Amino acid sequence: MDGPTHGFRVTDELGKDPIMDLNLDEQLAVIVGGAAGIGRAIAEAFAGEGAAVALLDRDPEVEATAVEIHQHYAGTIAANVVDATDYGAVQAAVQQIVDHFGRLDHMVYAAGVGSGKFGFPFWNLEPDDWQRVLQVNLIGAVNVAHVCVPHMLSGRRGTFLMLSSIAGQIGSQTD
Repeated sequence: MDGPTHGFRVTDELGKDPIMDLNLDEQLAVIVGGAAGIGRAIAEAFAGEGAAVALLDRDPEVEATAVEIHQHYAGTIAANVVDATDYGAVQAAVQQIVDHFGRLDHMVYAAGVGSGKFGFPFWNLEPDDWQRVLQVNLIGAVNVAHVCVPHMLSGRRGTFLMLSSIAGQIGSQTD
């Protein structure tokens, strides 16, 4: 790659050298919504930086994703099928992760859904169409924050990132 890297090591080869040296060795990142898409890409980035990664997703494919990521990176990659809208399931999964790894340093909430219906203007959607959207995009995020933040505070450091779609700010013709 040409041009300055501002002290970062950059590579185009998957799993070779980290894109940036963020000193994440010995740290744990939990990615909710890590089976595919942006969540998976974030999991790969954390793994590439040397962090252990725990993937949580309601999609059973999360287990295959963990295996695939582990094939490219040397660190520990764990997976658990869990629905973020189920508070008890989130509690159990996070406790299992903390018991195993002894810490929780970074949490990324990358789970999100749309109604899948053409809903512009919004009154074309029925109130029932919003139930799953609100459960995953709002309640799931709150469940994860409520369970994870106390563990992160006890470690006295960490990051918590919640992702959402631009459609949450400006709307979308499909929701």
